Amino acid sequence: MGMEVQMNSIVMTTYNGMPFVKEQVDSIRRQLLPDDEFIISDNGSTDGTAEYINAVAEEDRRVRVIFYNDDRGVIQNISQALNQVQGEIIFLADQDDVWLSNKIEHCVARFSNDPTLLLLQTNASIIDSEGHVTGQDFFEFRDCRPGVLRNYIRNSWQGCNMVFRNKILSLVLPIPNRAPMHDVWIGIITEMVGKADFDSTILAHYRRHENNQSPMRRAPLLQVLRWRFRLAVALFNKRKDVRRFRRER
Repeated sequence: MGMEVQMNSIVMTTYNGMPFVKEQVDSIRRQLLPDDEFIISDNGSTDGTAEYINAVAEEDRRVRVIFYNDDRGVIQNISQALNQVQGEIIFLADQDDVWLSNKIEHCVARFSNDPTLLLLQTNASIIDSEGHVTGQDFFEFRDCRPGVLRNYIRNSWQGCNMVFRNKILSLVLPIPNRAPMHDVWIGIITEMVGKADFDSTILAHYRRHENNQSPMRRAPLLQVLRWRFRLAVALFNKRKDVRRFRRER
């Protein structure tokens, strides 16, 4: 019997992603396997992004475009897209980054070699709007490392470089409105129930420009305290599901 090939799911949300989205879509498509799926969920782009991704989907059956016509933003857009995935290993992607050619292969190997691994955070070099490497990587900038309390106080999970098993979707979805961002929610919840790891291998270029939806600067202290309070409430409300997931593993 031959080895069963698992499907990988790549999930990317878009909103007015021109002119960067094409380079990112190309970098992902080049490394997709025939049975992989690439879900792109657009939140009402008006700059040509929607037309571009529709054209890509017409020529590549692995690409599926869905539309999220709601003003609640990126978290709920990602939630909608994650509800559509069918693959065993799920990759999150931003519209303006660039993946290196070995990203999918490297991450799939990590999960294949460690059946206990639920979530992987990979590293990325930081580039500017012109694509020039700034000399710093994201792990260095954010001091990335695991730990529930550590990431509750100062989050170092980064959604666009997260890879995780499909099995955790039943626990992390729906992403609550109280969560400050999807990455800290997925990261902390997964750390509470199993193995989550930070892999310092650089597998992407993380683009920083004036229209980024995820800022690099720290938010004001009062805003951070509000976010942490809301996150604490959301985590407290999830405690029964966390205990159930641990028992059933």
